[in-house]
Amino acid sequence: MSKIIVIGHENPDTDNIAAAVGMAQFLNTTGKEAKAYKKGNINKETEWALNFSGFQDKIEEISKTEVMKEQEVFLVDFNEEGQSPIDPSEIKLIGLIDHHKLGGSWKTSEPILYRIEPVGSSCTLVCKMFQENKLEFSEDLCKILLCGIISDTLKLTSPTTTDEDRIWVNILAKQTGEDINRLAENLFAAKSDLSEFTPEEIAKLDYKNFEFSGKKIGIGVIETVKPENAKKLEKELKEVMKKIKSEEKLDYIYLGIVDIIKNETEMLLISEEAKNLIMQSFSDIMIREDNLVLKGIVSRKKQIVPTIERALKIDA
Repeated sequence: MSKIIVIGHENPDTDNIAAAVGMAQFLNTTGKEAKAYKKGNINKETEWALNFSGFQDKIEEISKTEVMKEQEVFLVDFNEEGQSPIDPSEIKLIGLIDHHKLGGSWKTSEPILYRIEPVGSSCTLVCKMFQENKLEFSEDLCKILLCGIISDTLKLTSPTTTDEDRIWVNILAKQTGEDINRLAENLFAAKSDLSEFTPEEIAKLDYKNFEFSGKKIGIGVIETVKPENAKKLEKELKEVMKKIKSEEKLDYIYLGIVDIIKNETEMLLISEEAKNLIMQSFSDIMIREDNLVLKGIVSRKKQIVPTIERALKIDA
């Protein structure tokens, strides 16, 4: 049997990549053979985190030749089949850890490790599993996991942040000797650099599909401390959104520019229907040209997705 594939959702972010790396090390430490993979472009923040921690050459793009029938796969940072980078029917799922709402319907022929907890980062779950099994963290692993937690919790300011995330950031920072503020500045500055990506790549860097009340919705986010970098590409991004909506046969599509500093999200809109759904879903809204700005909203997982889902259920 080939090595266990450890992989997160398509269009991976830093938490996704870091959790895959961490989970692969966990499995290897416990006597199994595993390797971390990704599918899709990574943003500049994730690239920076991989270089910073020394993992830049240790995670590869998944290829079809590596996914055999009944290939053993361990999934991280998602639990909905529609977000899987590998055809669910082709694999043997042996484990899954996540921190998003339960939305999948995976079925297995035998019991597996299936762990979902309401924490701010999948990396926090990896840390807990190392601790529970009394396993040692290497310094490079501490660094990549620290980057994952800081990224996904927006330096512990996101509403998804829990006390467990804060505890592990402090533990990992102490073990690595890293200054949390300086590390966050480096991560967010790198994430805000969109210069090497096309508008289509930018729209897909952190993009997920959902289905609520029979409606198919695509929601992408651009987390940044320099929203002007995304705003100057607004026209091109909206054309890409129209293309994705058509190709994926979506009922709605959104791309949110998340301003980490101002604690708000500007939703790029391409239809009146999309605008109306946002208007009926959220309360603290400001109109900005053709878009809507959601004040105090920065988390797709805890704020944007659940609020839109509730609104669609009311209309259903």
